[in-house]
Amino acid sequence: MKLRPGAKPHLRTPFAWRGGRVLQLFAGLVLAFGLAACSEEEAPLEKQKVHPVKLLSLSDEGGGVIQRYPGVVEASERSNLSFRIGGELRELKVQAGQEVEKGELIARLDDRDARSELNNARSSFNLAQATYKRMKYSVEKGAISRARFDEAQAEFQSAQAQYSQAQDQLSYTYLKAPYDGVIARVPVDNYQVVAAQETIAVLQQPGQIDVIFNMPERQVRAIDRERAEAGRLEDAALAWVRFGSGESRYPARYKEHDTSASEGSLSYEVTLTLPEPQDITVLSGMSATVELDMQQLTAATQGQWRVPIEAVVTREESPNQAVVWRYVPKGGDAQASASINDDATTDTGSDDGKNEGKSEGKQQEAGAQGTVEAVPVTVLQATGEGLVITGELSAGDRLVTAGASRMEAGEPVRPWVKEAGL
Repeated sequence: MKLRPGAKPHLRTPFAWRGGRVLQLFAGLVLAFGLAACSEEEAPLEKQKVHPVKLLSLSDEGGGVIQRYPGVVEASERSNLSFRIGGELRELKVQAGQEVEKGELIARLDDRDARSELNNARSSFNLAQATYKRMKYSVEKGAISRARFDEAQAEFQSAQAQYSQAQDQLSYTYLKAPYDGVIARVPVDNYQVVAAQETIAVLQQPGQIDVIFNMPERQVRAIDRERAEAGRLEDAALAWVRFGSGESRYPARYKEHDTSASEGSLSYEVTLTLPEPQDITVLSGMSATVELDMQQLTAATQGQWRVPIEAVVTREESPNQAVVWRYVPKGGDAQASASINDDATTDTGSDDGKNEGKSEGKQQEAGAQGTVEAVPVTVLQATGEGLVITGELSAGDRLVTAGASRMEAGEPVRPWVKEAGL
């Protein structure tokens, strides 16, 4: 081996070689023990993994289950105005949407025949009246027999009745408003020949409207008659009505319902009444949505809750028993859990929040933890907004709404926290 000029030879001694090997071996042992320790520490963490769950809080605001039905607006006071006699329509004074006062002329028929009959009846009446007066004077003087006077009296009374009838016939050619209101519809045209009792105009009385909708038989059976009657007499709002796609709700009262089912369906027509809204225009025939508080109309809806379909599941050990998973916070997290519950802001049910959950969308405490427990429930009804259930649940209970089918009793979970900006 050649050396560069001035370089010193490096001697590999046995001691130096053995020392390097020892250091390498020691470092390898330390690394191996470190990895083993990390694996042992990570294993329990994997077993104790806490899953985030989306929760829904049961609310007892109002304590009712809200049912929604499509309805149609009708006027509370509605009259189909018509003539008592037929004839040619010679004057039509109103049009749809026009306001009229009591006694105002709506329409007039051709009255020439009626006036002619009235003139004839008046002449006959005047003649009979004059004859009656002469006969009365004569019978008092004894100039005529009593029988002749009785004949004159009968003729006078008959002429009087015919004259009165002719006056009525003339008045029947005039159609007047029976009360203040608004003309809703005019189905005829001027100079048209109309029949007796044929509708000339539809008059509605403003201030009060009705909303008519159909209710299934099973829900009609559940209505408590005393509660419904009390609500009508006490002006209690048993329902709310929305018109069209508007967001405003208007309280309504139960008015009546049919006692026979509609043809072709097992449903009954129910009528609600309410004051006419002043902030929007509502006309007969418009669509409406009825929100009915079954808690106030029935006697047995306490303890019923509407939840999403995903919250109700079955387990392998009891496939015929529906359950929900209730969140049970740790003792130390009870206060944080209450804070989270109070801050829930997203309503998953109806706008009034009755017996419906509120989503845990906004939460303050990310560190709250707990477990879940199964609560057996009975499904009473399926609606477009979820399931109506009953069971050993209370207002304030929080149920798992996402991933409920994968839950196990006692499984550690934490409420899902919506991060800012998402």
